[in-house]
Formats: sequence, C-alpha cells, structure tokens
Amino acid sequence: MSIEKLELVSIAGAADELNEAIVACLKSGVFHIENAAKLLGSTEDSGSRSELNPYAEPLKSLAELDLRQIKIDADAEPLPAEFTPDQICKESARIAERLRSVREELGKTRKLIADYESASIHLKNLQRADIDLGELVKCKHIAYRFGRMPEENLQKLAFYTDDGFIFQDYHTEHEYVWGFYFAAADRILSVDAIMKGLLFERYELPDDLSGTPEQALGNMQIRLTEQKARRETLEKEQKQIYETESDLLGRMYRFAKYENEVWKLRSQCIVSQDKFNLMGYVPAKDKEAFKKQIDKVPDLSVTYEAPWADSRMKPPVRLKNNWFSKPFGLFVEMYGLPDYNGYNPTTLLAVTYTLLFGMMFGDLGQGIILALIGVFLDKKKHFSLGPIIARIGVSSAIFGALYGSVFGFEEWLDPVYESMGISFLPLKAMENSNMIIFGAIGIGVTIIIMSMLVNIIMRLKQRNFEEAIFGNNGLAGLLFFSSLVMMILSLIGYSILPDAALKAILAITLLLMFFREPLGHWMAHKPYKMPAVGEFIAANLLECFEFLIGYISNTSSFIRVGGFVFSHIGLMGVVMMLADNGESKSIIAVVIGNLVVMGFEGLIVGIQALRLEFYEIFSRCYDGGGRAFTPISVKFDDFSEQAQPEQAV
Repeated sequence: MSIEKLELVSIAGAADELNEAIVACLKSGVFHIENAAKLLGSTEDSGSRSELNPYAEPLKSLAELDLRQIKIDADAEPLPAEFTPDQICKESARIAERLRSVREELGKTRKLIADYESASIHLKNLQRADIDLGELVKCKHIAYRFGRMPEENLQKLAFYTDDGFIFQDYHTEHEYVWGFYFAAADRILSVDAIMKGLLFERYELPDDLSGTPEQALGNMQIRLTEQKARRETLEKEQKQIYETESDLLGRMYRFAKYENEVWKLRSQCIVSQDKFNLMGYVPAKDKEAFKKQIDKVPDLSVTYEAPWADSRMKPPVRLKNNWFSKPFGLFVEMYGLPDYNGYNPTTLLAVTYTLLFGMMFGDLGQGIILALIGVFLDKKKHFSLGPIIARIGVSSAIFGALYGSVFGFEEWLDPVYESMGISFLPLKAMENSNMIIFGAIGIGVTIIIMSMLVNIIMRLKQRNFEEAIFGNNGLAGLLFFSSLVMMILSLIGYSILPDAALKAILAITLLLMFFREPLGHWMAHKPYKMPAVGEFIAANLLECFEFLIGYISNTSSFIRVGGFVFSHIGLMGVVMMLADNGESKSIIAVVIGNLVVMGFEGLIVGIQALRLEFYEIFSRCYDGGGRAFTPISVKFDDFSEQAQPEQAV
C-alpha cells in the first residue's frame, strides 16, 4: 500500500487568539504540530520560551490529592472555561485539608498493622519458649537479639563457646532455626558481628510485650483486630470525602489537564507581542474536517501547501494499509518508518511473513488453535499482536493441511486425501525431504529477487542511479544473482540460457558493480573524484567479493524454512513417543505436548521469520528513517483503573 498524503498547514493570527487556535487543532483530532519556534526561530520579544504555564501548579495540586480514588471519564468532552487557576488551587487546598488528618491516622494505623502482623509471625515461632518477654525487655546489663539462622550453621556455634554469648533455639522451620542469643551489653556489637557471619537474620519485637510468647501472641492478635477495625473506619471516612468531592475534582482535573496541554503546546509556536505562527500537518483526506474546526476561530490566516514546501521540515509518516496488512505495521515501526516519499513495505512484509511462518509452523490443528488465540487477544484483550497471530495461525493451518499434519498426527488426513483420489501429498515432509529443502531455497531466491525489484523501483524514483542500476541490489545485482541461479540450475540439468551467455552476463554485471560509483555519478551528471588507482581496485574487489558471499549466505538463510518443517515433525515425534501407552496414546500427554510445542516453537519460528524479513528483505529494499504522524490530543487518565500502590495491611 502507500503512505497517506499530507498537507502542510500554517496558521497565523493575533497573539490573544493562540489558545483558541490550539483548541481548534486539538478538537479536529487530525493535526500534527511542528515546533515552529525551532524551525523559524523566535524574535527577541517572543514569549514562547519564557511564558509561565498558569495551569501547571493547579494540576500538580490536584495530582497530590491521589485522583485514583475517583473515576474520571477519559472520553468526556473538554469543559468550558469555568475555573481560574487560583480557584483550582484553593479548592484543592480545602479538600487536602479535609483529607490530611484522615490520611495521617490511616498511615499510622497501616504501619501498626504491619508491625503487629510481623511481630505475630515471629511470636508464633517463639511459642515454645518459657520466658517472660516483659522481664527480658527490662534487662539493662544484658542485651538480646531475636531472629533466625540457617539450620546448617547451628553446629558452627561450638567454635564460639568462649566468646561470651549464649544462643537458645526454640523452633526449626523450612531449614531455619529460630531463637535468641544473649550477651553482656558491652560485648553485644562483637557478638552481632559473629552472628552476622553465621547468616543470623534479626527481627525486632515491640518493646511493650509482656508475659510468655504465647500470652504476648494472644494480646497481639487483639491489638491487630482493633487496628484493622480502625483502618476500615478511616478508609470509609476517606472514601466518603472523595465521594462528596468527586464531581468537583473530576471537573477541575479535566479542565486543568486540558488547559495545561494547551499551554504546553504554546511552546511550539512563535509568539511575538501581538502575533503568533503555528505550523503542522493534516492528512489530505481530513482537510475538510480540520477546516470546520479552525474556521470557527475568527481572523486567522490559514494556508495549505504541499508537505515538502518548507525544506527545513521533514514531513511525518502515516502508513496507509488494507485490513490484512494493517496489523503488521507494528513490525515496520519496530524497524523504522519510511520517509514521506519512500516506500511502504507493510504489504510485502505481511504477505511474506505470513507465508514463511505458515511454512515453518505447518500444522492444521495447532494453526487453528493459534488463530483462535489471536482472535481472542484481538477482540477481548485488544493486544496488538492478536490480529497478527490470527493471520499466521490461518497460514499454519493451510500449510498443515498440505503437509498432512494435525496436532502432530501425520496420518490423520490420509483418508481424506485418498477419498479425493490423491494417493500421496507432495509436501509430506518426511517422504519428500528434498522437495522441502529445495522448495525453501526456491522461496528464498524468489523473495530476494522481489526485494531487488522493489529496490530498483524505489531507487529510480529517488534518482539514485548508483544503487538502482549498478548496486548489488540494483539492476546489475539482479542480473548477476539471476545468472548465478540459472548457472547452478544448469549444473543439475535445468538449462535456461546457454552457459556462454550466463558467463557473459556474470562478467558484465560484475564489472558494472565494480565501477558502480563513477558510473552512478556519470548518470546523475555529478562530478566524481577518483581515488588512487590501487585503493580503488582493492576496495571494489573486496566489496564485489562481499556481494558474492552475501548472495550465497542470504539464499542459504532460507534453508531454515525447511529446517523448521523437520524440527516441528521431530518435536511432535518426541511428544507422540512420550504419550505412547502401547495400544493407545495418553490424551493428557498429547495435549500438554502440543501446548509446549506451540509455545516454544511458535516463539522461535516467529522470531526467525522476523529475522528473515529484516535481514534478507528489508536490508535490500528499505530504509527506515521516517517519523510517525502523531495528531495532538489530550488524554484524561482514568486513575481509578490504575493499580493502587502497595500498602501495608
């Protein structure tokens, strides 16, 4: 497909109308803004760099109120001007004051709950100890530490019997020993160092504990219940405040967010004392919709020009694809968008990637499952890879039918084909291995030739004659590669042209590629500075040798297509062997095996197919140096859908 046509829009008017003009551009939903201040420069009296955004502080004050507690309509229309920055700050401060005491108490309560729950866990491991924790805390001359250490280190304590401390263990759990160690207060630091070397993990207990650990645990559970009830009461109180102020908070946030974005966009405009200049791009098909919005602002000067009218600006790119290829734009964006006057490779990638994946992952049953998963991810989860998975799943199912493979069973389709009068499948991999391997190479040759043809057309459009005519991926390279393929075919008995003609073509095209730089400059009527003869010969000989090696290695890369056909059969053969119960197959083993193969092999095949696309196709005919067309917009975050921060409970 193609790249969507754009028009360059220049908007000028009185400075006090700038915000209104930006709002019109925002409402159109089709305006890609350019930084006019950078492109055209700003005068000394321009305020575009030093303007103070009056809505930055109000928006910050709203964000500090934790708007995740309310639901904000992310798709609502922008509000009319109903608040001033001062009003938003004052209302935010009022609500913050209402929340302050509740939040402080809630924070303290949550910390207490966390401390009590931690202490309860430790006290459970200490229940067998017959000690009075209250008396232990009162000790002034003896210090103690409570915690745990690896059980294997317990016997190492025998080496430290003369170091002035005692370790008493009470409980062993999960290869850890829980207990106390005691030492004189003036020696506790040296003992701490010893125990740290034994991987002792210290746990602090509250200072107000009393009684035996079992009694302290009971008291701790009572405190924990009280604090949880207190937390629930405070949370209800906080929720009530948010519910009361929800409507006002939502309106203020939407208004402040919108106005803040408008003021941020002002920095990309040239603003003088009484005039402004705003520039951007609009899709040609959406021009009328844009005009309806911008014409609502009176006394503006709006001009529409060709996208390349200003040489200082590089037009952005919006890919124009059909329903089948559109999802594959994701892969093109990963590699890099084309230039505005470049070539949109999405359809080529979509077709070749779908075919290559289907060939390498050919299984009727697994392909259908893969397609269903893709449809689910697309329709229900809106996952960007969903529609791609659906398409390659269908391709896998089609090739699986040609291979005769259904969930790894290679004979299930034989009766179907026999009933149709087909005694054997020509693509049945294990019975036609040579056809699979040579077919993979043939597919590689075809794709490489297609890539070269695309490259020739695109380079001719760019008037890059060096690459289009004389380059290794140009016309000379195409003839050289085709002649090389035909010469190899003649060696195995498939003669297309006489050997003398093929040798002549190889020699001529090799010479053309050798002299591609001077010839390209000559065709473009550009001067060429000839380097030293020895340097010229050495450099071009090495490059021509590299071209030859590249043709061979690039073609052989497609052998992996056939290799993955056999690897799929091999993996499923292992699954069937493990599922074999003698007279029947274990259904559970077959299901699990299919799932494992689908996940593992599907990921590997997907990566390898993408590698073939990027390295063997795109590297020949595509340069990704464009930038995306991004219409300006304001997104109102629905904070209620975001994950809450982790809190101690």
